[in-house]
Amino acid sequence: MSKALQSIVYATGSGGTTLDQDSFGGNPFATALIELSLRPDLNLAQLLPALRHLTHKKSAKHQTPTWDVLPSIRDWSFPLAAGTRRERRIALVLIVSEYASAARLIGAANDERRVASMLAGHGFSVIQGVAPDGQSLVQALRSFAIKSKSFDVALIYSTGHGVELGGQVFLLPGTYPLQHGYRASELRKYGIPARQIAAACKAAKVNLTFFAGCRTEVGDHTARQLGVAREPAAESALKSASHASAA
Repeated sequence: MSKALQSIVYATGSGGTTLDQDSFGGNPFATALIELSLRPDLNLAQLLPALRHLTHKKSAKHQTPTWDVLPSIRDWSFPLAAGTRRERRIALVLIVSEYASAARLIGAANDERRVASMLAGHGFSVIQGVAPDGQSLVQALRSFAIKSKSFDVALIYSTGHGVELGGQVFLLPGTYPLQHGYRASELRKYGIPARQIAAACKAAKVNLTFFAGCRTEVGDHTARQLGVAREPAAESALKSASHASAA
């Protein structure tokens, strides 16, 4: 059985940050994905541009999702169409919300429950509740890689503090030693590359990873404090958008 392409959809563009709490208590990217997943008229080729547009709107233009390659099977959709009830689907919700020396991501913790519930509703066997340390994350990915080989569709939703160095995106485990900074050697040793996360999807039909963390550009400099992206202008616009949608 051949393996399908492994695609990554990022919640923001290169160097961008993501918002942790919108009016629904989570990342606008997760909110948009949950909403759009209910539409049977959207296949993957249509879903991703719609996700970009809706996330951009819900984040008050703060986030513009991007992706590397489109899945090879573009007519797949979240709602199970008639005759596809036997399609085998598995998902891993890989969330890091607790950090030893960085801001707690309250929205990420909320998104773990929201996204897991959405995926279960679409027929996925969902794995969640992974410990935030690097070793546990790597083990969860290895286990998922083995399991996903016997499925038609494999999906990972991952978020936490994220950084980007030289075009490579990393998820930072809760135990990442921020005092060491973000030199390439430190990120290779302690960080989890987004591409490594996506590589754990080994299903036959569709392999899709949604990375909702920041892509803050870092370099070979000393440690800097990571924080939750809550820019005043973006928060003000989000509040206005929330009031407008409620009216």
